[in-house]
Amino acid sequence: MPGMRMRFAVSLPVGAVIAVLVGGIAGAAELPPGPNRDLVARTCTACHDTEMLLGAVGANREAWDGAIDQMAEYGLKISPAERAMILDYLVAALGPDSTLAKR
Repeated sequence: MPGMRMRFAVSLPVGAVIAVLVGGIAGAAELPPGPNRDLVARTCTACHDTEMLLGAVGANREAWDGAIDQMAEYGLKISPAERAMILDYLVAALGPDSTLAKR
């Protein structure tokens, strides 16, 4: 089923992020500066710490978009405008072209 493969491909980075969380890595690592950082920190850390996000550094836009979809399935409540701002931050600050990904 092609739809199933696509879902798995998008969920794979999310699964890696969840593995980091379940693996017991805890901490209060700082998110990189950038527009909407505070929104991301406030929204995402309502359920998990920033290590979960930082564990997925290098994920592309499609993967981050899928991660937000999965968080919505877990109960994340954000407006479409907030979703767009969060996605833009994640891609810019933690995506494949980010400073963190190039280290």
